[in-house]
Amino acid sequence: MPVKESQREYRLTDSELCMFTSNLVLKMTRDSAEFALRGVDTADISALEVLGNAFEVFPPDTYYQSEVSVNVDDKNVKRADLEIKVRDVVQCSIIKWGPNSPQYRKFGSQLMTSMGDMKFLTMCRQVVTTATDYLTVLTDVGLTQSMIDAVNTGAQDFEDNMNAINVAMEIRDIKTNERINNGNELYSYVVKYCQIGKIIWQDVDTAKYNDYVIYPTSHPALSKPQNLAVSFDPLNPAPVTLSWDLVPDATSYDVYVSIVTTGAPAGSFNLLNTFPTSPALIPPIFDKRNYFKIKAKNDTNTSPYSDEVWADIPAT
Repeated sequence: MPVKESQREYRLTDSELCMFTSNLVLKMTRDSAEFALRGVDTADISALEVLGNAFEVFPPDTYYQSEVSVNVDDKNVKRADLEIKVRDVVQCSIIKWGPNSPQYRKFGSQLMTSMGDMKFLTMCRQVVTTATDYLTVLTDVGLTQSMIDAVNTGAQDFEDNMNAINVAMEIRDIKTNERINNGNELYSYVVKYCQIGKIIWQDVDTAKYNDYVIYPTSHPALSKPQNLAVSFDPLNPAPVTLSWDLVPDATSYDVYVSIVTTGAPAGSFNLLNTFPTSPALIPPIFDKRNYFKIKAKNDTNTSPYSDEVWADIPAT
């Protein structure tokens, strides 16, 4: 079940929030006597520093997306090897009965290379069952129990790897939400202490007052990115190309991805990476529907999400 996506409550990037928190700790330490008069002691300042440091070292979303990609690459390697093992088995039936025989068709491997992963796995199980039934009559054309066992073992390894991909995707969604929630918690303390800092120095010291202003400059809001499109070469779908119209005053673009079963609606979106301009080359997840949307941003503002686009990426 997709993890419900949490929403960021701050317009800073995560790195900007970390830097602001670090600077805030320094300013609060400088002004600790004034903060103590308003119920904020040195232990509170230290706790903010600990919270900020913990958020800074929390792995970014790209780390967990990379874990998904590693498992996908491993799965693709295992599938290619398993296709060879299946082919070795079913070719025995071609030698014995011919490519148009019902016995060969019983293996179900005719369109093996174009099958999605789940259908491919089911076909592998069917090959094991059918080959076991025909073992005695195909022995004279080279079929052995060890060949059947190799397909069976390979199919289990392939299934285990598919499960590992699903686990990695679930961990990615959970950790992304955890990072957002941690950022929101940190930001709530930043807002609280900055409000106190502004109260302390309002009408007293303009420079120190500005130390506690989170968004010091007013900029026009960034507009929603338009005409987001995804394209790829069907024969070589990695990477896919994501393109969009550039947004005035934007300095970079956050690309968000949601990976679901082919034909399913989008689930939780997770930050994939940040790109300076359009177009961007994106590593896809094969045999899945890949949804994308983006936000434009600059030093002080983030745009609304673009409209979603998607592509069904074939298995390799």
